Amino acid sequence: MHPAIADAPATRDERLLRALAQAIGLLPQGVRRRLAIDRDVRENGVQLESRTAALVGLASRTGRSFCDELEVSTARADSRMLNRAFRPLEPRPVEVGAVRIPVDGGALDARSYRPKELRGAAPLIVYFHGGGFVTGDLEGYDGLMRSIAAAGNVAVLAVDYRLGPEERFPRAHEDGFAAFAWAQRAVRELCVDPRRIAVAGDSAGGGIAAAVGAFASERGLATPAYQLLIYPAVDATGATPSRRRFTRGVPLTPGLIAWFVRHYARSPDDLRLPLFAPLRADSLAASPPTYLLAAGFDPLVDEGRLYVERLCAEGVRATYDLRPALAHGFVNLAGVVPDARRALVHAVAVTAASLRS
Repeated sequence: MHPAIADAPATRDERLLRALAQAIGLLPQGVRRRLAIDRDVRENGVQLESRTAALVGLASRTGRSFCDELEVSTARADSRMLNRAFRPLEPRPVEVGAVRIPVDGGALDARSYRPKELRGAAPLIVYFHGGGFVTGDLEGYDGLMRSIAAAGNVAVLAVDYRLGPEERFPRAHEDGFAAFAWAQRAVRELCVDPRRIAVAGDSAGGGIAAAVGAFASERGLATPAYQLLIYPAVDATGATPSRRRFTRGVPLTPGLIAWFVRHYARSPDDLRLPLFAPLRADSLAASPPTYLLAAGFDPLVDEGRLYVERLCAEGVRATYDLRPALAHGFVNLAGVVPDARRALVHAVAVTAASLRS
């Protein structure tokens, strides 16, 4: 048995932020639009979801949006607070346990999630959190992991891979392979079905999951049974038009991406390596069946679409689910943005059904 972890109570600031977001949700849509930085943020004729637009606008007006001088410690603390404040609150009971995964140079912290009613060897999702390879942690993602486990009635292993700038590329990616390999060896400990182990992740974590899915077989590992990629970072070269298009009024901008890259990549040469940019790999044919959940207001939207097109062209079964009114990071708003919650639940349901088919 893994040491049990209780859901940590919300801090005062987290409660206030959630209450503010909920109050914004009760306002008429037109009023929410007036809180945005740009009242008419559009992409392909679609307006940005109004709750998201209002929250981004308030962050900008209160000085909490990105600036180039942002300290890593501040970014990490803010990420944890916002992810916890806006997380889905899962009413169904989920057992959570602390796990240690041995890796070169030490061990990774991880958490196992399992719905209490789940019996027998279950499907498993090995999940890598987002955060630009610099921010994100187990505590900030705890609510989201509980929700994924409950929505899919599956086991989840959330991995606290090592971050930059303390650990540069390829550390986070190599930790992804190590965690996936450990999960395959620890099926009895985790009480999961070795034939039904998927990888998943959002943003940077989606990039790690995509790399594991594409190159597991090259490393002598069983290919994941499935992969759920949520607006994944799969082209670090930044060559797609959307990487330069979203500069204002959205959660992720080219400036913030550049800040992340500076704190994780060792040099510009890293950005062209297939491990960092799976879209640039010679072949993706070894990848598992894929569900890619995308956001319309996202610098990464083009590379996600191109990634699915590559998978399909190379004979990999892949589904592309674009949510045109949502922005990058929407799964972290699933507790306060209903459309984000619906998109997440649907993607998890499809993933779980595929693992059980």
